Amino acid sequence: MKPRNREINIFNLSMLDVISGAMGAFLIIMVILLPYYKKETIDYERELKQSRASEETARKAAQTAETAQRAAEAAARKAEESARAAQADADQNRQRASAAAQQLAKTFLLVHVQWDTKYQDVDLHVVDPSGAEFSYERKTYPGRVGALSVDSQFGPGNEVWSNSSASPGDYRIYANLYNTHGVNDTPTVTGSVIHRDGSTALPPMQLSAVRQKTLMATVTVSADGRVSIH
Repeated sequence: MKPRNREINIFNLSMLDVISGAMGAFLIIMVILLPYYKKETIDYERELKQSRASEETARKAAQTAETAQRAAEAAARKAEESARAAQADADQNRQRASAAAQQLAKTFLLVHVQWDTKYQDVDLHVVDPSGAEFSYERKTYPGRVGALSVDSQFGPGNEVWSNSSASPGDYRIYANLYNTHGVNDTPTVTGSVIHRDGSTALPPMQLSAVRQKTLMATVTVSADGRVSIH
């Protein structure tokens, strides 16, 4: 029985030698590979930090770009509002200019005649471009601008016709010795036309025929409001 125990002890020592050798070899390999393992670990950590830094930089850049975009959109809206306001002002100015031009194109007319003979009655007649004849018989017309505002029946006297917004066209001015009232004198009729650009004298006219209209002058109003008398 003693020899058998010896064999077992020898076998046990051999196994311990194998295990010890394997452990030694493992330790040697770990010692050899340890620097590389640490280097790879350090490189991985550095890359992770760099990646996080890049992400932070990208995030800040995105925020900056978003802020810049919002500022640009606000500036664009403000510029659009300014453009609309400028356009509205321009439209108003054009309307005002157009209204001013239309107003300047208009003119008022006032025709005044007078005579100096006593008792005699001279009548003023004005025919506008539409053919309406203003006189003592019809001093106004519905829907038409103009009126005979002064009508003297005994001389010396005055007669006045006016139009606050004279339309373009010809206005014919007549004088009529309506009644002498027994006075045989020949009246001389004078007068003037007052308009936007000033006053123009009418040519003197002597009236001898009773109740006969005599053309004193024709007043022409142009499209731009200028007045000429012939």
